[in-house]
Amino acid sequence: MVVGAGGRRVLLPVYLASLGTWAAYALVIVVLPFRFQQLDLSVVEYGTALAIYALGALVTESLWGYLAFRIGSSRSLGLLAALTVMPMIALGFARSFPVFGLLLGLYGMLVVYSTPLIRWVGMSAGGPGKEGRGLGRLGLFFGAGLSAGTAVGPLLYSIGGFWLNIYVGTAVFVASTVPLLLVPWGSVPLPRSRVRGRSSLRAVLERRFLLAIVLVVLYFMVYALVTNFLQYYSIRLFHGTVEETGYVIGGARAVALLVGILMGSTVDRWGPGRAAPAGFLLLVAGAVGSWASGDYQSMTVATLVLAAGAGWLGVTLLPMALSRVAPVNQGTAVGVFGSFEDLGLIIGPVLLGVVYSALGPRQLFPVVAALALAGTALSLGGVRARPGSREAPAHA
Repeated sequence: MVVGAGGRRVLLPVYLASLGTWAAYALVIVVLPFRFQQLDLSVVEYGTALAIYALGALVTESLWGYLAFRIGSSRSLGLLAALTVMPMIALGFARSFPVFGLLLGLYGMLVVYSTPLIRWVGMSAGGPGKEGRGLGRLGLFFGAGLSAGTAVGPLLYSIGGFWLNIYVGTAVFVASTVPLLLVPWGSVPLPRSRVRGRSSLRAVLERRFLLAIVLVVLYFMVYALVTNFLQYYSIRLFHGTVEETGYVIGGARAVALLVGILMGSTVDRWGPGRAAPAGFLLLVAGAVGSWASGDYQSMTVATLVLAAGAGWLGVTLLPMALSRVAPVNQGTAVGVFGSFEDLGLIIGPVLLGVVYSALGPRQLFPVVAALALAGTALSLGGVRARPGSREAPAHA
């Protein structure tokens, strides 16, 4: 479905909201390892806390997807934003693992309230066959927010401690909500479904979608190496600094979004099924390169290679998942897909936290390489679609 004139007017606010929401997220989440160390909380507790955050998002993101075309109003979006601010601020008061877990779980449940709506608008703006390009453009703002927050977060922590990250992150999130509240949502042609939730879910769960959600779990498990554990192994193994971790993770996010922008149209031409194996092979190369690295510079290069694979898959797997889903069910599909992204964010940090504690930081890399190889093998099942073609979903 091509988003009409009203929908095009919503694109810039959607881009700005994505930019600010995920900059705010990164400003807080990227410094949690340092906060946990300051409070004498363990690496396993850190990994588990991140998994609880992802569990919160998993529990609700499918629901937000089902409601995506219904919450498109200033009143609904404003109320949900106000609720999201509460656990963000409360994180500043947390001193123990149970409190961190509770608040991160609540934050995860709420912060994704607009994600399915935003992703659908950004992906669908160009119409059928241009989903990769649409996601690449949306990814520019999503990734820029994550990159900026990740790069600035450790610097803020060094200057003013965890509370400064909380203050700035909350302010950025509130500012990012304003553009969404100014959108004339009544003029945006959002698809409306007349089927009940279970019927909508059954319509989504077909073979191509199921393959894509398995792949996205593996993808997010692999990418947890960079987003959640580089803060630890870059210092312990490669003797970096707190500030340098922010720069490397921020640079990795920047590479991922750049690859998404540049390769989105290529993915559209090839077809997402044919594009997926190449993305997973880049993940393999980045993990193996990190494993073989002997200094900070080579580790950084390998990290950027892995990030390129992440950017490639970021514009590949969602179009693959939606390739046979009717437009009226795509809000639900985006939400369910996002829940499986969250599942990867649950399993990845827990698994890698256990590996780190039991076997040491260098053993993270072969484990991640094995996960990426599994993704490569499974993704070969999606190459049957002809390049340049898109399987049109059935009409509702």
